[in-house]
Amino acid sequence: MAATRNTISGGLFFNAVIQGHTITVRLPPRVTPALSGAPPRSEAFTGRDDELSMLLGLLDPARDTGAGTGAGPDRPRAALVTGLGGSGKTELALQAAHLARERGWFPGGVLFTDLQGYSDIPCHPEQQDDHPSGTGHRGGAPGHPGTRPDEGSGRRDRAGHGRGCGARPVEVLGELLRALGLDPEHVPPGLQDRTRLFATVLDAYAEQGRPILLILDNASSAEQVRPLLPGTGKVLITSRHTLDVGARLLDLGMLAPGAAVELLARALRLALGDADTRVAREPAAAADIAELCGGLPLAVRIVAALLAADPSRPLRAMAEDLAEAATRLDELSYEERGVRAAFELSYHRLEAEEARMFRLMTAASGPDLSTESAAVVADREPRRARRLLEALHRAHLVERGGAYGRWRMHDLVRLYAEERARDQAGPDRHEEACERFAGHCCARARAAGAWLSLPEARARHETQNRREAFASREEAVAWLDAEGRTLVAAVTAAAGRGDWARSHALAVDLAPYFEFRQRAGEWITTALAAVDASERLGHHAELAAAMTLGNAYRLARRYDESSAQLRRALGLARDDRARSPVLHNLGLTYLRMGALAKAEACHRRDRRICALAGDLRGRAQAAVALGDVLRARRRYGEAATVLTEAVTLLQRLGALGLGSRTALMHARVNLALTYLAGRPERTPTYILWQLCAALAAARDLDDRHAQAMIFMNLCTAYRNRCAACHGPSALAWGRLAVALFDELGDPYHRALALTALGLAAGPEEARRSLAEALSIFQGLGAERECREVRALSRTDRTEPPRREACTADESEQVRDWVDDLPHAVLRGDDGRLGEVLIPGCNVG
Repeated sequence: MAATRNTISGGLFFNAVIQGHTITVRLPPRVTPALSGAPPRSEAFTGRDDELSMLLGLLDPARDTGAGTGAGPDRPRAALVTGLGGSGKTELALQAAHLARERGWFPGGVLFTDLQGYSDIPCHPEQQDDHPSGTGHRGGAPGHPGTRPDEGSGRRDRAGHGRGCGARPVEVLGELLRALGLDPEHVPPGLQDRTRLFATVLDAYAEQGRPILLILDNASSAEQVRPLLPGTGKVLITSRHTLDVGARLLDLGMLAPGAAVELLARALRLALGDADTRVAREPAAAADIAELCGGLPLAVRIVAALLAADPSRPLRAMAEDLAEAATRLDELSYEERGVRAAFELSYHRLEAEEARMFRLMTAASGPDLSTESAAVVADREPRRARRLLEALHRAHLVERGGAYGRWRMHDLVRLYAEERARDQAGPDRHEEACERFAGHCCARARAAGAWLSLPEARARHETQNRREAFASREEAVAWLDAEGRTLVAAVTAAAGRGDWARSHALAVDLAPYFEFRQRAGEWITTALAAVDASERLGHHAELAAAMTLGNAYRLARRYDESSAQLRRALGLARDDRARSPVLHNLGLTYLRMGALAKAEACHRRDRRICALAGDLRGRAQAAVALGDVLRARRRYGEAATVLTEAVTLLQRLGALGLGSRTALMHARVNLALTYLAGRPERTPTYILWQLCAALAAARDLDDRHAQAMIFMNLCTAYRNRCAACHGPSALAWGRLAVALFDELGDPYHRALALTALGLAAGPEEARRSLAEALSIFQGLGAERECREVRALSRTDRTEPPRREACTADESEQVRDWVDDLPHAVLRGDDGRLGEVLIPGCNVG
């Protein structure tokens, strides 16, 4: 029997594809209408330059490493554009497709199909079968004969959400093959045969120099996409879910504020022409609209349509209508388009437990939440909660936060989730979830705050064997850093529910943290809530709230308000034990107000109370504050004596685990500054040593504000020791202080650091530094500081630096050791602090 030989010329040959028949299919001589282009692109497209560049880089045939396929271990041939509904995934894919066609990369054309992955079309068991019923239509998928959309094999979870699967791959392939020019009678009925035929046809187009770009829009699952992927060629896929289809992932975020405003302006110009200048006339209102839309392109486009329909409507009126959170989703709707409807398509694809987690996430206040908090509100184990959150993230209803294990919702998605939460508040037991979250925040904040306010040994003892305990101060601070904004929101949320006890307790327990991190604004916010709650809770709550608010005002440099609150707290205190901490804090405020005699009286009275009560820790802390006041009053000898006593006592208590590293750090800084002001030429090395010992504590405590203060004082101390020998060190530490205060957002102390730098720098840098310091102080209304900087600016510092502070026989090795000491401390080499014996110093 002679062998059969098949010759292909200008067509495709398929052997034994359908019932053993041999079929020859010829490619059309010209591009058919179906291949002539994708749907039109929008002329208002903006703000996606980087993302568009990424897609074009993948589509560019010049960058392919294979035989025109682009396939490779690190260069996939498909791109998956994912994102929240309304984020502009389809538009981005169309922009890339049109540009690729214009550049001649796909002369065979573009095949675009909407898989309708989030429609109500139900799943069917024959989706993966080789014998589908019906022929379907492009982009659609009719239900199985005799089956209603909400019956049969259409999947329905316990929440009652019908989970549609969208267009069926077997029917999509049939439409795509017909679009490629195949006679319908030559299209096989089975999914596998259609998949093989589709891949073969695309390969044939590519071999003839007519590669085709395939766009699979609105896919909902990997199972829907995989049968449609050809063996070679380029594919763009869009989905609200992150799908495992071997594609390069492009997760589309929200538009930047400027890009959102530009989108609004372009959309209005397209609709109404250049005569519409509302965006240019009302830039602030346009920015507010962009913010209220959360950078979601769909929301911005809907606003543009609403404004185009009413050319007389001011942008400010639109912004005011959107500002009301309760009705914002209602406003973001125009004709058949709506933000709520876009979110519903994703929501109705969720499993019952995923939907419950989505709703209960709204029980946690704040801009984001941790997996730990999500587990609490949902009453699930952390691992199960994490898996549910990951599922919501794959659906792009939840975004990952700034760190691993943190999650957040887009503002508009949260509004939608709150609507669904209200609908299911009873079945979900939403109120109980709020209670669980509030209790969790209070317990954890109290345990964390103990590490900042109590001696280490006591903090460990009080929190041991508790579920909410922390193993170390570092762990407690890390938790507070991560949860800070959430905890602030929890204080307000508890008050809003009338949970006054938890609102007050959480606000008071957060005070040590806000002081440690210098977060005055958040401290005032929570302290005001505590004061409000305390009016319903009684005397002790009022005392704690007044002292908390007084301390917060002091940190914000609102000294009159601080002293008023602390005097009120002093009046509420009924015994010396309660008066002691109030006196301490009132004295600190009086010091900053310049009321030095009142400050000294407060601290002496506080020290006497602590001494009579046998409170050694309180007595030492009172001594630290008293020494600072005595230094301010220029009684340097008394200050040095009191501060040396405080350092000695705190060191002894520290050895017993009862001290305060923060208090010891401040005592050393105050002692160094006392010697620097009293007898600077007698004790230059001792001053530096004390500052470096304090720096070691600031490093261990992760107290960046204290580090910046010490850097500023090192600048002055090195200039004092010898400006000629240590001038570069003085400049370096001064510049570091300025930079760190700038990073911490503390303009007042940044101006102080600029002043110190101005005294250490050369004429030009000194002029710039002092001028900037004066400008900052003027902006803050700090009149006394302005006078001091003006006086310094008039001082002539053109003379070369003097060398009196260095001894004549001091070796270069000693000078190098002194220069390197703070660097060694920051490296963790604390042993350097004990390398030399520095005798005790006295100032008269």
